[in-house]
Amino acid sequence: MRHTKLLTAASAAALLAAAPVAAKDLVYGSWLGSNNATNTNALQPYFDMVREATDGEINWEMVSGAQLANGPATPEAVGANMMDGGIVMAPYQPRMLPATNMLFSQSLIGDDFIAATGAMNEVMMLGCPACQEEYERNDAVGFAGYSVSPYLFMCRDDVETMEDLQSKKIRASGGGVGIVELMGATPVSMPPSDATSALERGTIDCVLGSVQWLRSFGYMDVTDTVVEAPMGMGGPPIMMYVNRGVWEDMTPEQRQAHIDLAPDLVAMETFDAQLAEDESAVAEAKERGITFVEGGQPFDDLMARHDERQYQRNADAARDAGVEDPEALIDAYLAAYEKWKGISEEIGRDRDAFRDALDREIYSKVDPDEM
Repeated sequence: MRHTKLLTAASAAALLAAAPVAAKDLVYGSWLGSNNATNTNALQPYFDMVREATDGEINWEMVSGAQLANGPATPEAVGANMMDGGIVMAPYQPRMLPATNMLFSQSLIGDDFIAATGAMNEVMMLGCPACQEEYERNDAVGFAGYSVSPYLFMCRDDVETMEDLQSKKIRASGGGVGIVELMGATPVSMPPSDATSALERGTIDCVLGSVQWLRSFGYMDVTDTVVEAPMGMGGPPIMMYVNRGVWEDMTPEQRQAHIDLAPDLVAMETFDAQLAEDESAVAEAKERGITFVEGGQPFDDLMARHDERQYQRNADAARDAGVEDPEALIDAYLAAYEKWKGISEEIGRDRDAFRDALDREIYSKVDPDEM
């Protein structure tokens, strides 16, 4: 009889081993619109790649358009497991994410978008223990940050000079707030999705943001002028901000698949959801009669003054928010930016080379079980 029971147990174990693992259906809440390029050209292809890499065991389903949570509410919604993952912008919740917010507030000067994106990912994943600790403190893990192309002023009226902007109310976030203040204008904090109606009503006069927002947030219909002067690059928005319990419930192989494919996600966001959309949005805007005004030396001088003062202001604000040794973190960030400028010069606009560099320099060094 005992022999029979052993055989039965062994047979049951064999059947269990042969049975397919039940798929996990996970909900990703995006506050971006359903047709936003970050959703369609980056996140959805990434979810498809994760599904394939895990043999269908991990199935991310996107719910877009802030149906589950808007931008400011996303960190809390993910931490409370109201949704399994989402896009997080630290300036919307600076008290929850003070170290990441400090990175966001440090404008990277220039227009090397590839280098900025590489630096943001490297510091967030490898050079900012405080960032990882604050994600854990808020019951989440975070990876796959991105940058946007250099911010520009997009205004509802005709603008020709910096003096024209000084009387304006301008939507800004992160390092852009300091730039607007230094210029003598009034910064207004709001999600970019809310700025469309605010521009239309005249609640604000301009937005300081990525030129592709003309299309992705509908500014095309309420904008008359774009000032072509790079006003710094900020980030990282975190594309994969995942509930910690959900992450820990995955198998090691499933977590590794997410990290292995993170360079693909960042590269798709950079090339397919940012660069390509920027070029297309500019072409459409010009066809529709939006005026592009060259900024010139006054804006270069403004950015030089901003850069002189932002280091200590950001460090002091972060220290007041509880970040230890913020200068070391900013130094690591600026050093990573210089390093990635060299990488950017080598790879140019080669999408696959950028993906490989992200893997080599960053994500191959990340242990998903230690996040």
